[in-house]
Amino acid sequence: MDTSLIDSIDWKNLVHAYGPAIDAPKELANLIGDDEDDRDDAVNGFLYSSAYHQGTVYSCTPSVIRCVIYIIETEDISSLETIGAPLVRELLCFINICARTWRFVPEIGEAAFVGCNLYKDYLDHADSKTSAYAKELTDFCKVYENS
Repeated sequence: MDTSLIDSIDWKNLVHAYGPAIDAPKELANLIGDDEDDRDDAVNGFLYSSAYHQGTVYSCTPSVIRCVIYIIETEDISSLETIGAPLVRELLCFINICARTWRFVPEIGEAAFVGCNLYKDYLDHADSKTSAYAKELTDFCKVYENS
């Protein structure tokens, strides 16, 4: 994995639900690692419990969204699963739930909007939930662009 984007972010000056986001590079790498338990922890413990926690986003969240988009764009994650679901489903779900906060946190909208062309690639995904998240994100991009 090319970590240049991840490495370019000053994670120690960004926070998540549990403090400085210094664990972000390791957790983002774990998303595409060989160990499914580490992948599950990265999704549940980091994305859904640290970068986004109980409806709250943090200063690290826009950067995490950009990194997740980058991972989807550049890594072959088509065979990776987590929590019994395609990894791409969980990654799109994460972006989608974060994107809902864009009117209150403009940086979230900017970060999620970066993936507009990418989301279209998943509209016909074999997994119906993946394609549904892709549709919601495509719809978000239309609303965001016209706001």
